[in-house]
Amino acid sequence: MTVRLDTEHLILRPFEAEDAEAVQGYVGLWEVARMTSRIPHPYPPGAAAEWIAGHQSQRDSGQEHTFCLVLKGANDQPIGAASLRFLEKGNWEIGYVLAPDHWGRGLATEAAKALVVLGFEKLGAEALQSGHFADNPASGRVLEKTGFAANGIARQWSEARQDFVDSNRFLLTRETWEKARRAAAGGNPEPGS
Repeated sequence: MTVRLDTEHLILRPFEAEDAEAVQGYVGLWEVARMTSRIPHPYPPGAAAEWIAGHQSQRDSGQEHTFCLVLKGANDQPIGAASLRFLEKGNWEIGYVLAPDHWGRGLATEAAKALVVLGFEKLGAEALQSGHFADNPASGRVLEKTGFAANGIARQWSEARQDFVDSNRFLLTRETWEKARRAAAGGNPEPGS
């Protein structure tokens, strides 16, 4: 399944081979890599091209749907990535990363909200999970604005830091998401709620 998603300010599209140089640039930054679990630092030459080359097989197998984030009306230059990764039946994990020039503008929240809809409406998710390292509270605000609720703390490996880091874990269930959508649409609450 190849999908393109549109939000108010973003287009979420599949990565293309020519995106590798831009990805290599922002992912290679310490301030980006250190806030992720899977990005090594230093980022090896050619790693972005190799990563992009694996996306189609991951989509085809249903294991991960990774999107290139580009600003609408801009030059189609990648400014980040967002993904839904299959964990087990009905459970997916959302991840996102933005180039530092685009932090603090609500773009990660827009991307995450688009992935939530995709997960529940198209991928049959019953629950979406995510998390952020404890020293990255901005990512926690993204998750809260997207409807996720805190669900505990874990020790998670950071490839860039080469160490385990405290990670605040978050969960969004289909039931919670549907109730919030009905409330936002002015729908009647369920009987007994």
